[in-house]
Amino acid sequence: MTTTLTKNRVRDIFPGKFGDFDYLFDQLLGSDRAESPFGWQVPASLWEADDKIHVELDVPGTSQENVDLTYDKGVLKIDVERKAPEGDHKQWHNERAFGKVTRNLMLPESADPDSIGAELNDGVLHVTIAKRADAQPKRISIKTA
Repeated sequence: MTTTLTKNRVRDIFPGKFGDFDYLFDQLLGSDRAESPFGWQVPASLWEADDKIHVELDVPGTSQENVDLTYDKGVLKIDVERKAPEGDHKQWHNERAFGKVTRNLMLPESADPDSIGAELNDGVLHVTIAKRADAQPKRISIKTA
């Protein structure tokens, strides 16, 4: 499985945020990160091991009730929401971001949608997808003549 990342190099040349321009640039040319308009990032890792595909997302501060996974027509959709703390308090400074982020992952044809499972532990969402049995490599025995 080959992964190609597109990077917005404008950020490297001109440090800092460009607000709407930066967001538009990412939407048009692709981005190497998942970010909501509110600034919350959900980094992901995707790999294949043995007969399974693995996906991990860093989702600190979220609970199981705020994570939703759906599979439709070859696409695994992961919705994650991190809610702002409730309460009436005067904010001095805030670098934390909140909101909803959606990741859509196009799965290969070898993925078995009936086997999708997920666990949320210590702020890491781990999704496993088994490969269909007919997509597994098949060993062919050689007969002597």
